[in-house]
Amino acid sequence: MSSTPAMTLQAAHALLKQLTEAKDGDELQKIISENIMWCDGVFFSELDLLTTEFKRRGDESSAAKLKEVGDYMARLRFMI
Repeated sequence: MSSTPAMTLQAAHALLKQLTEAKDGDELQKIISENIMWCDGVFFSELDLLTTEFKRRGDESSAAKLKEVGDYMARLRFMI
């Protein structure tokens, strides 16, 4: 049994909204550091879906940035 509760879809969506609306790198880093402990498979699945949606809309720049943030968060979350 996990020591941290599973992230809900609503929480994952709220966090993704915060990440995509961060005004600069400092704000992004703060959001990540405050939330990384809760990020689980639900969050990373939703992040992948959002990245795919950006690509589908032709927004390659946002897709690439979100993928980069997601890769960074996955390294932090699972390799510490």
